[in-house]
Amino acid sequence: MVTLTTERLVLRPFRRGDVKEFTRLAGDWAVASMTSDIPHPLSEHQARAWLKPGRREARFAIELDSRLIGGAGYYQRNSGTAELGFWLGREWWGRGYATEATTEVLRYGFEVRRVPGFTSSHFVDNYASAGVLRKLAFEPMGRGLIICTARGHEVEAVTYWLPAKPAVRTQPVATGTQAAGRWRSWLARLAGRPA
Repeated sequence: MVTLTTERLVLRPFRRGDVKEFTRLAGDWAVASMTSDIPHPLSEHQARAWLKPGRREARFAIELDSRLIGGAGYYQRNSGTAELGFWLGREWWGRGYATEATTEVLRYGFEVRRVPGFTSSHFVDNYASAGVLRKLAFEPMGRGLIICTARGHEVEAVTYWLPAKPAVRTQPVATGTQAAGRWRSWLARLAGRPA
């Protein structure tokens, strides 16, 4: 897998040496409880298994000054679309690192891997992830239940969509009295009368 860089961060493949720090950071209840697939408590054995990406996954360790601070990546479905996921250790919340890292992951997915679009979800009580997705221009699609391994049950979540090429926005089509008024105005101009 490749290594990506941003202004402040390095996004690289996870390594065996990340297990201890990954366990400490991702195993924090405040982090694990906001992800779908990180258990709590998190053992080093579970962390080792989690760090190995699946066949259709791109998982990046997020590094700041050579220190692991989180993770970002995606799982690509058979349709080609991908599900974006990300997390940061609690010490690095609120500094823009999640937005910076995921912006680069999306660029890689769209430009290099030719992903046609991304989905992403956050639990309804995860306001920080909601903010990141809005900054990335994701559009909300709906709500549903997603299993949270750490919480041990399904949690209500909001799902979002981001296409590779945003839809062209056009002026809304005039309807009803608005359209009739434009039509009368146009006819009056043709007849040389005031509208």
